[in-house]
Amino acid sequence: MIMKLLLVSLIFIATSFFVFSLEEESIDEIYSKIELESGTLDSEGNSLDFLFKKTSLKQGRYEIELTDGPGDLYEVKNSKIFLKFRGYHGYAGYNEKGILIIGSNNYSSKFIKIED
Repeated sequence: MIMKLLLVSLIFIATSFFVFSLEEESIDEIYSKIELESGTLDSEGNSLDFLFKKTSLKQGRYEIELTDGPGDLYEVKNSKIFLKFRGYHGYAGYNEKGILIIGSNNYSSKFIKIED
């Protein structure tokens, strides 16, 4: 009986630790990267290679990998999608795995980091 109680307690503690160790962050905006033709200039005459346009994604859950992008943006690897978080996300490096949950709008969308 004591062994069963101890085993159940250990399973509960391990499960609780896993659930609480997930980092969840709210998405502020979603952008798509648009490549521009060579020779495109901004209003000050500086060369532009690309720009970011606000976009939306179909509702659902997506397993993604993030990398650092320019400024406050984070790139969804192997796509032209970039995310901006409501709060400070920090350094993503070359590979940060997680689940992107797209709700009915950006305010209900979030990224949940998965620890390896």
